[in-house]
This record gives sequence, C-alpha cells and structure tokens, in this order.
Amino acid sequence: MPWWYDTLAVAQTLKLRDQFMVTTFVETGCFRGINLKFWSYRFDNVIGVDKSEAYANTTRQRCNDRRQVSVYHNDSAAFLRSFVLAYRAARRTDIPFLYLDAHFYDPAERWVVKRELRELQGFPQCIIAIHDFQVPNEPDLGHLIYDGEPLSFAVVRDDLAAINPDFSYYTNSREWSVVHTAESISGLPGLTPDADTLETIVYHHRDWRKYRGILYCTPTPLDLCHYQLRELQ
Repeated sequence: MPWWYDTLAVAQTLKLRDQFMVTTFVETGCFRGINLKFWSYRFDNVIGVDKSEAYANTTRQRCNDRRQVSVYHNDSAAFLRSFVLAYRAARRTDIPFLYLDAHFYDPAERWVVKRELRELQGFPQCIIAIHDFQVPNEPDLGHLIYDGEPLSFAVVRDDLAAINPDFSYYTNSREWSVVHTAESISGLPGLTPDADTLETIVYHHRDWRKYRGILYCTPTPLDLCHYQLRELQ
C-alpha cells in the first residue's frame, strides 16, 4: 500500500512535519512516483531514490513540473550514506523525514531495510518511518514476511538503536485506518485520477493488501493526545 493511500498515515506525517519543523522528505523505493509527487505538495524538499532505472525515470517524468523534487537512480543504502555525509558537511541541524518503503524480496538479502538503517548509524536527529511493519497484536497490519519471518521490531531493533538509542517508537492502528477510494482522492493536491493512480487503488483494495503496518521512530517523545498513534509495546 502506498503511503498516500492511507489517510491516517498522511495525517500523522503532517503532524510530525509541523511538530519537528521538517522540510525534507526522503523516500526509498519510488515505483511510479505517485507518492513522491503527492508529498511534493506538502514538503519543501522531496527526494526519491530507486535502484530501478525504469522506476526512477518514470518518477522523474511524473514529477517534472515539481521543482522541489529530486530523483536518483541508485542503491537505496548507498544513497542514504551519501545523504548523511552531505547533511553533515552542510552542518544542517534540521530534522529530515525518512520514509523507508517495502522492497522486493531478494533471496541473497531479505531485509534491505536493515542495510539502509546501518547507513544511518550515528545520525540521531531524524524521523524514520518503516512501511509494511508487523504491528504487535494487529494481524491486519503487516504484509512483509520473508522465509516465514515478518518485518517485526526484532528485525530492526538493534539497527535503530545504533542510530539513536533514545528513539521513541510508535505504530499505527487498524482501528483508525481509512484508505482512499477513487472518489475520495478528488481535489487532493498532488493526486490526479490517472490510470496509474486508479490502478493502484484497485490493486490495494484487495483485503490482504488494504492495510499496512507502520513503525514511526522519533528523536523525542510525542504527546499522543495530538496523534492517532500507539506507543510500541
């Protein structure tokens, strides 16, 4: 399920943007670029990376009218390494939002997300959102299971602690999740009812694809009175 498709994920991301004054949004795995264009209307600086040259080119074409969008054809972990180096070289202190999306299964390396997280070690001032995460006690919120192992907190816990041992962890909940329909996207900035977008909605409305888990990692605790999130248990 793409990020823009989940209205709860969008709302929480915008709240995080405002609380932490985020200007930079980074997505690993662009696919057709619908998500990246959507967020280009909501962040000042939007960056996407995809190891598929075809997907990177498709994303560039979709976002060619959005000057705040940069798209790279690269391995996502290698890109994050260079991203961190550039941030440090520029002595930037603002907090970026790093959206680590699902990746296709690679028998040689099940969890690409772990390699991405290792490139962020010692980069504590960031917000990380891991998509397709298996939320505890939420059987409908997950999706990624490689060789019988779900993308649970046990998979990423040590790598996240190496980034920021003081991260606070939160998840979404099926109780609050509402997904878009072809009708509900009408008028939303950054979304048009083109063939790719409508195909994505139809594809993800199948029951087992409809809802996905999300792990949010924040550098300071959240006041959950202002969020529809749950602290990771």
